[in-house]
Amino acid sequence: MTTGPTVAVPPRGEADQRALVALSDGDLLTRFFQAKEDAAFSTLVARHGPLVFGVCRRILPDANDAEDAFQATFLVLVRKGATLREPERLSNWLYGVATRTARKVRSKAALRIKSERQAGEMPTKPAVSQMTYDDLQAVLDEEISQLPEKYALPLVLCYLEGKTNAQAAAQLGWPEGSISRRLSRARELLRSRLAKRGMAMSVALIAAVFARPAAVAVSKELLASTTRAATLVAEGADLHDVVSPTVAKTTQDILASMSAASKFAVPTVVIVASVLLILTTGVWQLAPAAAHAASNMFHFTRGGGVHGSMRPGSAGQATDVAGTASVSDGACGAAACTTTTPAPCGTAP
Repeated sequence: MTTGPTVAVPPRGEADQRALVALSDGDLLTRFFQAKEDAAFSTLVARHGPLVFGVCRRILPDANDAEDAFQATFLVLVRKGATLREPERLSNWLYGVATRTARKVRSKAALRIKSERQAGEMPTKPAVSQMTYDDLQAVLDEEISQLPEKYALPLVLCYLEGKTNAQAAAQLGWPEGSISRRLSRARELLRSRLAKRGMAMSVALIAAVFARPAAVAVSKELLASTTRAATLVAEGADLHDVVSPTVAKTTQDILASMSAASKFAVPTVVIVASVLLILTTGVWQLAPAAAHAASNMFHFTRGGGVHGSMRPGSAGQATDVAGTASVSDGACGAAACTTTTPAPCGTAP
């Protein structure tokens, strides 16, 4: 972890600090990106830092790697935070970015040590019975990040950040009963996903893992250095000038992957919309043709008679193939009218 150059920050009064703490995530992001208020970002780091560092620490056994992933996560927020459409869901967004970032750092660390170990000496994954709570929580972190947002959000807010159902409901604008139902469904989904990984865990065991605090205390030094780096990057400083090469490269990799995902998503939406437009246009174009064909097949007269369409007979005659009509208004009745020249029903040819 690189602390970067020292930046003088004027002290704030306790009243000002309490006012910032009371603000929502959206308000703090607005103050940071629009009013350039560094203390607003510092409040965000202090608020969500324990959640982010908890994820990083569980996925990355090495403390230095965890601190690198922590800094990279909040630097990604500096680059992407101004465009978040739903800032009230920042907890879940940071949780996902932290998970992805920590896994990226872990994969790079594995490559570094791969050449130092033989394949047979690589440590094997522990069995479920041998896993520690931290091991199980790390697996749950990976699985939660794969859940639909409507199920991941309550888990992150209630189990990982320690909010009550009422607090989570108020933050998301959901009914409190909806939070309870989605938490229950999320636990079932996790149990099913873990079973596919060969980890048969009951909902009770999953709840027991969640019962332990998932947030990890963040040192004042890490909070301060992350805030300083974020402030400098927001002002236009190059990443490599304020953080270590590892943090800078990890941040760039995560940003690139997010940009690639968004570029892929937009053409996909356009393709789907184009297909729907083509299908809709085709239906509208075929509908008049189908109606015209139906009108040629059946001839409707005022009063209810259906005389059918005419087709050539075997001897060059025209044959009425409908044959059945109402008796009213002089219709033909049940018998088919077979004539060489069309004539009113009931008259001799």
